[in-house]
Amino acid sequence: LETLPYTLSPAEGGGRHWTDDEVRALLCVWADQRVRQRLKCTLRNKSIFQEMAYQMQRKFGVVRNWKQCRTKYKNLKYDYKTAKNAHTAGGGASGGPGKYMKFFEEVEAIILDLELRTRLDFKLGLKKPQNPLLWELTNTHSFVSKCYV
Repeated sequence: LETLPYTLSPAEGGGRHWTDDEVRALLCVWADQRVRQRLKCTLRNKSIFQEMAYQMQRKFGVVRNWKQCRTKYKNLKYDYKTAKNAHTAGGGASGGPGKYMKFFEEVEAIILDLELRTRLDFKLGLKKPQNPLLWELTNTHSFVSKCYV
């Protein structure tokens, strides 16, 4: 039995489409190691999504409520798994799984728990990497600009 992503009714505040910039803001907040850790360890996560909504507004001027953030988070995870499975089922031919989903690489980097903060800082030129291998890793995934700036 396949589960479908959860969607809010317009009465619950879910009716407005997310812009790319709003998704990028959510990804930036989700990429924070503390947020990722709390999401992994907590089942009752309303307070986490309230904090994410607050951070999105404070850092990026994006106004979304906690339910909208939770729904988008769940849908991004669902879309990621669907894209990954579609790519695997297709034998990996004709492009990567990113062709099935916008923001695939960004979500994958978060889900795989890569060292995002370090990689983002390097990607954005905030720090010069000491290790050439780390610089190469930094450039393997494009990610959200303006995170942690």
